[in-house]
Amino acid sequence: MGEKRIAIVTPYGAEPRYDNYPEFILAESLIERGWRVRMYTYALRDIPMYRTDLVYKGIAVARCRHRFGISPKLFLSLLYSRPDVVLCYHPKNFLSYTARLAARVIGARFIVEVTGILHDPYIVDDVDDPEATLKKNPHLITDFVGFVKDALSEGVRRSWNNYVLHSPTGNADRIIAINEQEKKYIFEFYGRSAERIYCAAPRARDEGQMRPTILPIPDNFLFFIGQIKRRKGWDTAIEGMAALRSAGHPAHLVFVTPQKDLAVPIARARARGVLSDISFLSAVSNEERQWLYSHARAVLVPSTYEGFGLPVFEAFLSGAPVCASDIPVFREFLSHKENAILFTVGSGEALARAVIELDSDPALREHLIEKGRQTAERFSYERMVEKHISVFS
Repeated sequence: MGEKRIAIVTPYGAEPRYDNYPEFILAESLIERGWRVRMYTYALRDIPMYRTDLVYKGIAVARCRHRFGISPKLFLSLLYSRPDVVLCYHPKNFLSYTARLAARVIGARFIVEVTGILHDPYIVDDVDDPEATLKKNPHLITDFVGFVKDALSEGVRRSWNNYVLHSPTGNADRIIAINEQEKKYIFEFYGRSAERIYCAAPRARDEGQMRPTILPIPDNFLFFIGQIKRRKGWDTAIEGMAALRSAGHPAHLVFVTPQKDLAVPIARARARGVLSDISFLSAVSNEERQWLYSHARAVLVPSTYEGFGLPVFEAFLSGAPVCASDIPVFREFLSHKENAILFTVGSGEALARAVIELDSDPALREHLIEKGRQTAERFSYERMVEKHISVFS
């Protein structure tokens, strides 16, 4: 049998911040199994690493521009390389439409992996508060006739974007969901069944650790990492710090985000009287991130919505206990006081109680750490890769 070839098409990736994301882990692992892998992402002028094609950690990466979902570079590259499988990630991927057209021409198997279906503005009114703003009857356009009909009433641009974003999933040969909740939504919104393949715990990487030096980091700190978006629960983390102080149990939080503008969370911390209790860091290196996980007294994951929740597994592999919000996706692999402490979504007081309980019970802490490691083993990247290969065939 000849060498298998796959094109992985995703909006962002092939940069250090995304090394633990499933699409990159899959790409690395397929190469180790003898596949020829090429990744395609957006080309972005304002981010140097996204300006030109490159080989990143052994993976060929093409940065592709698009206009209204049409990417000539992507189309021609797929026609030239003729992959056996074209795999597209993310519901808001404007490269997926062109990828599907090319896959159709060359006869490649076209697969869509839905990672965070509620990030879709055609399904929710507020992508930053998706669970609370689900549309009653989302209108997703999956065929060209539907686009033409809708354009007459809704306007060409909005209807075209709707069609470009949803026709790839609606017409994929196979659909992959990353959790049971996503699988349910895919059937509800698209009328399609999906194969559930959980994302993987990160691969072990020999990158070392480095203590951040830009700010002094005290010992025995709590750790939050995430975007400054409401669905990540950053505000709950700050409210939790205020509740800890009010309860006479002050703590220190290391707050890490990829965004450079920290004005909003800093203002929130100042207003709640806990600015001195929080170290705000922006865009730490992989080595600094690993040090923070390994030395945290607990990792806080107060999300209101997640596709998977990578910080949970990064914490498990680092030997840090987890305090996480009680949301559906987490309940698929977390159990209260078994491998994490779960608390009420959006409640800073509940988060504070979780931290206090963890601090007051050393035996519980050790139990959570051990069960966390066992949970990460069940979600190994090897298992994820083998399940993908079975879908590809």
